[in-house]
Amino acid sequence: MSLNCSILNTEELGRCCVNKGKTESSVVGLDLSSCHITSIEDMFISFNNLKILYLQNNSIQVPTIEAFHGLTQLQSLKLPPKIDCPGGSELWNETIHTEDAVICTGELSSCTVYNVTCPNVNSYCVDVGPQVTECLCKPGYHGYKCLRQGTFPTLTFVIGLGVSTVVISGLLWVTQRRKAKKQM
Repeated sequence: MSLNCSILNTEELGRCCVNKGKTESSVVGLDLSSCHITSIEDMFISFNNLKILYLQNNSIQVPTIEAFHGLTQLQSLKLPPKIDCPGGSELWNETIHTEDAVICTGELSSCTVYNVTCPNVNSYCVDVGPQVTECLCKPGYHGYKCLRQGTFPTLTFVIGLGVSTVVISGLLWVTQRRKAKKQM
């Protein structure tokens, strides 16, 4: 089964479905079946718009949870038969096991399925891939466990860092200058 780009309303370009925008293009479908791939770790870091991914007919080792980090829009995933859907069947609307592939369709929200609660009422759960969640601060909050209200004091931080760098550099120049003159 080859990649069908027409269901995504995108243009087929080799083994990819490409969504061509006005300023940039993004890959939304990718067929890597029968490519002799053995590991997929860190392979999809820049593919955050990927909706369809075919990996069947490869000798892929069982991937870690982080292998699919950032793939938040996956609608269809085909894996070799020895590998289960990331997160298991409870994170997908449908999982089909055939002789040559495991087909995972309709990724569900890990935040909802696992009932993830963030440590503070000022934060909320977001999916960052199958079985991977993060807690982000609500607007107007920042810091450890989103306990600080307001915005991060960027100007104060930059001024403090700049002044301390100049003072330490000046102090080191004055104290180390004598040693440099003696060596000449």
